[in-house]
Amino acid sequence: MPKIALLKQLAPPADDDNDGDWEYALRIPHTPLGPGIVRAHVRAVLTRYRVHPAVLDNVQLVVSELVTNSLACTRDSVAVRLARTRSSLRLSVWDSSPQLPPSSPGISDVDSERGRGLWLLRRCADDWGHYVLINGRRAAGGKEVWAEWHAPYSSE
Repeated sequence: MPKIALLKQLAPPADDDNDGDWEYALRIPHTPLGPGIVRAHVRAVLTRYRVHPAVLDNVQLVVSELVTNSLACTRDSVAVRLARTRSSLRLSVWDSSPQLPPSSPGISDVDSERGRGLWLLRRCADDWGHYVLINGRRAAGGKEVWAEWHAPYSSE
């Protein structure tokens, strides 16, 4: 009589890193493929760290808008950073243009294909801001636009 091997279901390995802080960065060349590549990168990272699905969707939308805006105002590459602490998630997008976004974003024409990025950012993130970098972390200067979500993690 042949032996039947029982398949033992293994529990997933303990994930000590899931409770700690982390940071991921991605540099995107100036290409129309950039926003899609960034969305996939963000989805992979945030799914791995069990970010709440609604927050994950909002982060993907915001990063897509910010990268699209950055690629539109410069011919250089764009840098995206995701940073997690125990209580928040921060997304930042850097480009080489020193031109800051408007301080009070709004939509002047609801049928327009442009002008919705910062309006969406304000509604999708808990907090956001921007600053110019001069002799800062990046030698080229430029600006960084960031968005932050508080308590973005699933309870699962």
